[in-house]
Amino acid sequence: MSRFQQWVGVLAIVCAAAPIAQAQSNYSIGAGDELRLTVYGQPELTTEGQVNNDGTLEVPLLGSVKVGGRSSGDAAKLIAERYQTGNFLKSAQVNVLITKYRSQVVSILGKVNRPGRLVLEGSTSLTQAIAWAGGIADSGNERVVLVRTDANGRQERHEYDLQKLLGREADSGSAVWLKDGDTLYVPNADRFYVSGEVRIPGMYALDRPLNVMQAIGVAGGPTARASDRSAKLYRKQADGSVKELRAKPDDKVLDGDVMVVQESLF
Repeated sequence: MSRFQQWVGVLAIVCAAAPIAQAQSNYSIGAGDELRLTVYGQPELTTEGQVNNDGTLEVPLLGSVKVGGRSSGDAAKLIAERYQTGNFLKSAQVNVLITKYRSQVVSILGKVNRPGRLVLEGSTSLTQAIAWAGGIADSGNERVVLVRTDANGRQERHEYDLQKLLGREADSGSAVWLKDGDTLYVPNADRFYVSGEVRIPGMYALDRPLNVMQAIGVAGGPTARASDRSAKLYRKQADGSVKELRAKPDDKVLDGDVMVVQESLF
């Protein structure tokens, strides 16, 4: 089973378990969204319209009402209050339904199978957005970068480990909800190299923390001729030079490491 297939299976469980009401409350109405407004017992007040660029909606009897930036539930509550304070209705029960989502877009870039722009059709979590983009490509990293602009116009950078994030969502229903203008970026996966007396020498993605022993296991394990005491690790230094290290089983493997498992002399 591929990493993406495992991904989709876990994601389906997470999505099924997520409280729907909580998800809906995270979406803010914006310009371009299309809404359907109904008032209980007042069918003549039913209307459908598009939110204007200034965030307003034309509401029967009330005229322009600012609903931008509010959830559908908050917008319904505001309109009901306006009907009552304006003496149009004594007890108004209003429902606002978003029929088309057009205002909020997230960009998904980097090493995903289908990069592009995702229109947020309701509350969308980071993991759901990655699934929409076809999952992480084979050359992608499971550490995803989220770039978000704060209220002061400054860009914030957040990094998430997808495996940990999926586990957190499954355990507690806690998700990272995306907002309009967010950018998700999946960088290249870190790499390490194993050569010498291993069964499958080559280059491997460092998509999770590994020590030397685990890295040799990824390469198929040692051959019958391999020395159980002699493995060398070549690691690039900050100044560009390469340092030769004696690899210990518990040493952490870093991006760009080259490991050579030597042949036993006996």
